[in-house]
This record gives sequence, C-alpha cells and structure tokens, in this order.
Amino acid sequence: MGIVTNPDCVIFAGGDAMPKESVLPFLQNNPYVITADAGYAFAKLTDCTPNLILGDFDSCACPQTDIETVCLNPIKDDTDSAVAVHEAIRRGYKRIVLLGGTGSRLDHTFANFDLCAYAKTQGVDLTVADMHHRVFALHNETQMLSRDDSKYISVFALGGACTVTLKGFYYPLENYTFTPFCGLGVSNEITADTAQITVTDGTALVFMTQKD
Repeated sequence: MGIVTNPDCVIFAGGDAMPKESVLPFLQNNPYVITADAGYAFAKLTDCTPNLILGDFDSCACPQTDIETVCLNPIKDDTDSAVAVHEAIRRGYKRIVLLGGTGSRLDHTFANFDLCAYAKTQGVDLTVADMHHRVFALHNETQMLSRDDSKYISVFALGGACTVTLKGFYYPLENYTFTPFCGLGVSNEITADTAQITVTDGTALVFMTQKD
C-alpha cells in the first residue's frame, strides 16, 4: 500500500507538534490512538484522548488517568516511539501514522524513518507525517501518486540496493538500481496526472516534501 492516509492507528510522539487542524484529518475515522511519552502532551493539544499511553516518562510526568498506561524502564533497547509501533503491530493494526516523529533530535527522526522499513517486514504500512513531509517505505510494490505541484518527491534506497521505476515524473527512471549511497532520487516532481513509483528487489524510503 505504501503511504497511509486513512490510518487505523495513530501514534503521537514527542517531537515537533502539529496544529490541531493538521492532525484532525488523521483522526476522522476514529483510529486507535497511542501516545509515546511526551506525545501525550501533543495529543492533548489537539483535544485527542488516547486509547493507550506508554513511555519511560523521562521527558514528561506520567499522566494520572484511568486510560491504559504502560510505564517503560528508561534503560531499554528501543525508543518510546519504537515501542509504540511494536505495540500497535502486536495489537493487529496495519495502517499506522506517526505524528511528532520528527524534530530537533535528528537521531530519533532517523530512527523513526527506519521504523517505516521495519513495519514493512511485518506486513504493516507506517507513514511519518509532519507539517512539511509524508515519509513512507515501499518494498516490492507500486505506489500511485496524484499530481501535486506543491510537493517534491524523493526516493532513497534503505537497507541495501533496490530497483526503482518512476513513471509520470520530470525525471523518469526505468529499473534503475539505487544504492544506499546514491542521492539521484532527490527532489523529483510529478508531471502527469498520476505518477507511479515501483520498487523491486529491496526497500526504498519515499519523501513527499512541501516545497515551501
């Protein structure tokens, strides 16, 4: 499937928050909501009540509420966001959006992009969304995208080489092998009414980036 626009689970993390009006479209079909650590404060800003609260609460106090809460040991192998993704997958959700997954901690941002690829190994689609980006992974599949002149599309190999075909783009490609050290896929644009990204023999990370 690739990009998630109609999630069955939304995770609020503790990175950069988004305005309420930008979050509401992800909540319109009443997805299951998980907050990861300081993501609880982000969710409250949007008047969203989570179904599950989890975290080691090193960046905020543990909320005092009757909502199901999982308190994590701060000495752990995964970030709070990763635990939230694992928990969403364990509970059977297949279309996940991670909000607050980008920000000043670039190491956490990078780790959240890796989660997009990890989710694919579990048969799950995960999209990281913020005010300027939609980031998702493709693994041996095709993603159709409608033309949007306000966005750049960038494609990168993730975890090894992959083969990419781009149709309906300003810079088309046919079965081109991307490697993890190749920047060729940066800042492409859709020129047809509908464009197509096909990834085979590996995994690609796709960025839809607002031009402004």
